[in-house]
Amino acid sequence: MKKLLLVILLGIQVGTLALAQQTPSKTTAPASRTLTPAEQRQKEKIEREVQRERQIRAEWAQKQREYEAKQAEKERQRQAKKAEKERQQQDKEAGKSSTTPVTPAPTPVPEKVSPPVTTPAAESTPKEKKQKRKKEVVPEPTPPAKTVETEPTPVTKPATEPTPVDAPKRVEKAPKPKRERIPKVQTVDSAASVSVTSEPTMARPKREFLPKGHLFDPIVLDPLEAQTYGSVLPLYYTEGEKYKGSIVPFAFGFAKPFYRRTTEPGRAEEWVLDLASYTQFEAFHDDKLNKARRQIMNTDYKISIIYNVRRGLNNYRFRVYHISSHLGDDYIYRNQITAPTPNSVNYEQLDATYSRNVNNWRLYGGAGITLRKAEERKLLSAQLGAFYKKPSEKATRLVGGVDIKFWQQTNFRPGIHAGVGFELGRTQNNLTFLLEGYSGFRPYSQYENQQTAWLGIGLYLNPF
Repeated sequence: MKKLLLVILLGIQVGTLALAQQTPSKTTAPASRTLTPAEQRQKEKIEREVQRERQIRAEWAQKQREYEAKQAEKERQRQAKKAEKERQQQDKEAGKSSTTPVTPAPTPVPEKVSPPVTTPAAESTPKEKKQKRKKEVVPEPTPPAKTVETEPTPVTKPATEPTPVDAPKRVEKAPKPKRERIPKVQTVDSAASVSVTSEPTMARPKREFLPKGHLFDPIVLDPLEAQTYGSVLPLYYTEGEKYKGSIVPFAFGFAKPFYRRTTEPGRAEEWVLDLASYTQFEAFHDDKLNKARRQIMNTDYKISIIYNVRRGLNNYRFRVYHISSHLGDDYIYRNQITAPTPNSVNYEQLDATYSRNVNNWRLYGGAGITLRKAEERKLLSAQLGAFYKKPSEKATRLVGGVDIKFWQQTNFRPGIHAGVGFELGRTQNNLTFLLEGYSGFRPYSQYENQQTAWLGIGLYLNPF
C-alpha cells in the first residue's frame, strides 16, 4: 500500500510539472509568433485596398466640390446677365421717356419771342430740323415711333408763337416733313428685308430618298411602259387572220424614284429605277386533245435608269434601258422551232420625252436612238401621244387617249394603241379600266415585223 501511494504521488507531481511547462508556452506563443510570407502579402494587400478606397473617396469629394463651385459660378453669371438685361431694358425705357420731351427742342421758342427780328433764325430752324431727321433716319431706320413723335411737335409749337408774320411761314414749311412720311419708308424697307431674308429659306433644296409619286407620270397606253397591267383580247388578228382563241398579255413592272431634289416649288429632279416583264399567254382549244390549253407565247424583260426633270408645267424624261425578248418553251415546242431564229429585240436605247398638261390633256412626244450597230438593229425611233383625264372630286373619272410609236426597224410603220374608260380611286396608285384597241407592228416579241391588230379590255395599275 505504501508503495502504491508513493507511485500515485509521484505521478501527480509529474503531471503538475508538465502542466506548468505547457501553460506559459501557450500564453507567450501569440505574442512572439511571426507571420508567414503569404499572410504578410495578404495583410499588405488589404492595407493597399483600404488606402486606395480612401484616395478614391477623397477624389470624389474634391470633384463634387468643384462641380458645385462651377454650378454656383454659372448660376451667378446667369443672374448677372439677367440683371444686366433688365438694367439695359430699364435704360432703354428711360431713354425713350427722356428722349420724347427732349426731341421737340423748346429752346428756339424764347429766342424767337424775345427779339422781334428773328426771320433768318426762323428760316434756319427747319434746315436744322431736316438735318437732324436725316441723321436720325440713316443710323436708326428701325424705330418709327420716335420719328412720328418728333414730327407733330414742331408743327404745334409755331402755332403758339405771338408773331403773326412768322406763323404763316412756319405753317407752310411744317407740312413738308409730313409729306415725306419717313415711317412708311422704314416699314417698306423692313418688309423688303424680311422678304429678302425669307427667300433663301424657301429656296433651300429639299432632298428625298424613295419619295412618293412621280415627276414624269408613266405613260399608260405605252405597251412597253414599266407598269402592271393585264388584258383579255378576244379579237386578235395577225397578218389579217383571226387567232382561234384569245391572247392575254400580262405585265408586272414598276417605276420607283429613289432620289429627288426640289430646289423650289415647280423645280425638281429625280432619279428613277424601273423594271418590267411583259408576258403574252395564248388561250385556245386544242382540237387534237379536245381540251382548253393555256401556254406562254413570249416574255420580254426590260430594265431602265431614268432622270426626270420638272420645270413648272414642263416635264422631261431622259431614259436609257435594255430590253430582251424570249419565246416560250410551249410556243417553241408547238410550232416545232428547231433552229435559232434572228432576234433583233435585244438592244439598248437612249431616249428623251417631253410632257405637258394642257386643259386636262397630257400631251407628250419624244425620240430615241438605239445603242447598237446599225446592222444589228436600225437606230431611230419616235413616240407621241395624248391622254385625257376628266377632273372630278368623285372616286371615278373619265379617261382616254392614244399612243403612237414609230421604229426605223419596222420602216416607221406606226403602232397605234388607243383606249377609253375610267379611272377608279383618289390616290396616286389608281386603277384604270380601258376598252382598248391596237393596230400596227407587234409591240413585243421578236416577231415585231408582223402586222397585228386587237380589241379587248385591260386593267392598268402603277404600284408605286
